[in-house]
Amino acid sequence: MVDIAQGDRGEIELVGRDGRGFGFVPVSVIYGPNSVTTSFFVADRAYRIKTIICRPEVAGTDAGAVSAVIRKVPAGTAAGSGTAVQSGSFNLKGTAAANQSAALSATDSDLNLAQNEALAVTFTGTLTAAVGAITVNLCPR
Repeated sequence: MVDIAQGDRGEIELVGRDGRGFGFVPVSVIYGPNSVTTSFFVADRAYRIKTIICRPEVAGTDAGAVSAVIRKVPAGTAAGSGTAVQSGSFNLKGTAAANQSAALSATDSDLNLAQNEALAVTFTGTLTAAVGAITVNLCPR
């Protein structure tokens, strides 16, 4: 059963039987020419990944491919060694100000983020002039 509840800040959200909301939680990472593979979110509870969107603001100019992938990473694991939660990668040399939506992993369990797991971004190529943001929309479970 689902109910509608008003939160402490006046917002309206859907809540489950346990009284916990399951509205979306957006988390973002900003990238630029000096960005490196890194974690950008650590889950305080279990979440489900619903969408991932990238928006290049300045397209990369390196001669080779420049891309990014979002990964989920268990505690004690290096950010670059996590499981990709999207199929394919974002083209950081893509059109400026044009959103790119990721195709999510076809493996259902890849999209479940457990408490204390992190989200990380891994880059390939040389970012050079690339600037933009990637947002992952999560749903509390």
